[in-house]
Amino acid sequence: MFAVQQPTTGTLDTLGGFGFPPTALPPGLGGFGNAGALQRVGTPGLNLTSVNFGGVPDPGAAQMLALSQQTNQLLLGMMSLLLGLMSNRSSGGSSPFASLMGGSDAVSSAGGGSVSGGGSTGSTGSTSSTSSTGDSPKVANPKVQKLMDAALSKQGAPYVFGAAGPNKFDCSGLVSWALGQAGSNVGHMNARGLQAHYKNNKVSKEELQPGDLVFFWSPNDRGIPPGQASHVEIYLGNGMTMGTDNAKEGAKKEPINWSTFIGGARPPELQ
Repeated sequence: MFAVQQPTTGTLDTLGGFGFPPTALPPGLGGFGNAGALQRVGTPGLNLTSVNFGGVPDPGAAQMLALSQQTNQLLLGMMSLLLGLMSNRSSGGSSPFASLMGGSDAVSSAGGGSVSGGGSTGSTGSTSSTSSTGDSPKVANPKVQKLMDAALSKQGAPYVFGAAGPNKFDCSGLVSWALGQAGSNVGHMNARGLQAHYKNNKVSKEELQPGDLVFFWSPNDRGIPPGQASHVEIYLGNGMTMGTDNAKEGAKKEPINWSTFIGGARPPELQ
């Protein structure tokens, strides 16, 4: 079957309503002509009919076609809505569904929501009050604050194995340099050296506070066995650290890798 439309001009429009141009048919074709295809189906203004191959009007098929058109219009409307939502999000606008979620539906920053021991009582019995104001958390201890601020000021600095600043670093070089900026005289040590130096100042995962050193081990080609640190960073709280470990990324703030974490330490000279 096929649908035809009878405009007032006397021509027939195949697939009426789908945007195809009117097609003039010879009078009498299939039992219809300029005077034969005047049947109207449905409500006024719905200029649709259908014929079968014998030329007999088939109102049921016309109704199915009308339903198909309505379904297509609904789908087009939904596509238009989705495209509008995608365009709005790509331009930085808030989602119209935000009100259903009780506010903005934007993903929270990486520094929030991570499980950590930040702010808990440490081995010295002191507590620190932290907030996520700006790029660096704020703590009550000015030496610890200076340690974190110094390290964070080097975000983006190139990674160079064995370098200890002031413009390029490896992991222990950045930590040693930041400790020096905060008033420590520990000097430049590698990760294992820092781990050994602070062996009497260990803190567990649950005791970690901003400003603590965090040590890691992963398989390596330097002969460092499990249990000894192959990498070190500075803990910032809220599950975040500041450190550097490869030339591609350089120094950066990032979520802590708990899977390779082997322990922490709290420099006593900063307490």
